[in-house]
Amino acid sequence: MNKWYFLNFKIKWDKKSPVNFFVDLIIIDLLINPAVGTFKQKLILWRIHRSATEDGHILRFIFYTTSETSKNVLKNIKDNKFYRFIKENYLEDMIKEEGSQDIEGAGDGDWPKEINRVWPYYIMGCSEMYMKLIEEINKSMAEGIDKNNREQLEQYYKEIEKEIDAKWFTYGSHSFLHHLGAIFGYKFIFLRPRFIDENSRGIIL
Repeated sequence: MNKWYFLNFKIKWDKKSPVNFFVDLIIIDLLINPAVGTFKQKLILWRIHRSATEDGHILRFIFYTTSETSKNVLKNIKDNKFYRFIKENYLEDMIKEEGSQDIEGAGDGDWPKEINRVWPYYIMGCSEMYMKLIEEINKSMAEGIDKNNREQLEQYYKEIEKEIDAKWFTYGSHSFLHHLGAIFGYKFIFLRPRFIDENSRGIIL
């Protein structure tokens, strides 16, 4: 029987200092990417979600699969050679939670059921695209860093984050938003900016 599983990486943050969003990239690239690669055929749906709110700085790896596969995914991550280093340096906790058996059970209660049922497929593609963008930028970066050296690791992923941010700012409107609009036939959409996020300094839609 399939259901949603949430693997929540709670990242150290005192809520007084700026959020270290680059840590998300470290976890995505070194822990989540290999797990997805290993279990991709058994993960019916999956996605990543990043946030920094009153609940803390949390990176969520969310996937729809069987109980057995969920246990194997968790074991894969904990057995990863970088897990102990990441846990000791960056994590307050890592919590696994179970969700609904329904595919539409991990969306938004304000959405119609039709969107909740199909949205997981859309966001899985977005998540895979983001993960592969990290991979592509990895290829263009200097080789030879010691990924067990905290200073080198942080500088490396800060540079990757900087490259991704620049590409999103420069090309995101056309490469992502424009072509999404094309799928929907260039119809009008109601954009509702909710607030400026003080942590990322970006607009939250």
